[in-house]
Amino acid sequence: MKKLILTTVCAVAVTGSALAAGNLNWGSAPFGSITAQTNATAYSPLMGGGSAVGGSIGAPANGSLNTYYELLYTTFSGTQATITSLSSLLAWNDTGLGATNNPASGGRLAVIAPNSAATVPWSPGTTDSIVVVGWSADLGATWSSVSNLLAAAATGNNAPLQAQLAGALGFLGVSTTGYTTTFDTSTSPGATVFATSANAQGLPIFSTNTQLYLVPVPEPTTLALAGLGGLSLLLFRRQRK
Repeated sequence: MKKLILTTVCAVAVTGSALAAGNLNWGSAPFGSITAQTNATAYSPLMGGGSAVGGSIGAPANGSLNTYYELLYTTFSGTQATITSLSSLLAWNDTGLGATNNPASGGRLAVIAPNSAATVPWSPGTTDSIVVVGWSADLGATWSSVSNLLAAAATGNNAPLQAQLAGALGFLGVSTTGYTTTFDTSTSPGATVFATSANAQGLPIFSTNTQLYLVPVPEPTTLALAGLGGLSLLLFRRQRK
């Protein structure tokens, strides 16, 4: 009986540890560690890439919340993570820590609800990979809503993106990746998120000039013409028969 009770207590303790929250220093994003700019000369490499005609490169506009960012995480594999496709990005988890463009400085990130000991959904002492995803406000105000649009597009369903953008330009990009070991929530400040070099907690994000590329969305007219083309081929086959 005692052995059973001890086993149960240990199991609860392990479970509690696994569910415990570590913390990160979600304070100011140093200008020398991460900045971003829109890039309308190319389509997002995560969505096929390619050059865009007549586009330009420029920093997110000052004075309005027209760009959003979110810190994502995934299990650390032992080496720096890579994000090469939309599906690989969508596999990352949301920390709930966000940012916008800084009204005082184009390209600079201003964290939302700054907290030097912000909790994250993985245990103290655990190392996870981290990355910042950025997008234009035309795509939505939350990563949850934007990721739903992108998930549909990843399956070939572009209708939600078309409806959301309605002729506007959407931008999407990711920072370089890093990895960090969280501190216990009693420790403040938490583990470093942005820095120019590795430290005792791991490899913070260093991603100046992060590119937010155009999101490719087939025009409705293109889809309509494709449909008409398929219908013409079908009629031609029937006439031959």
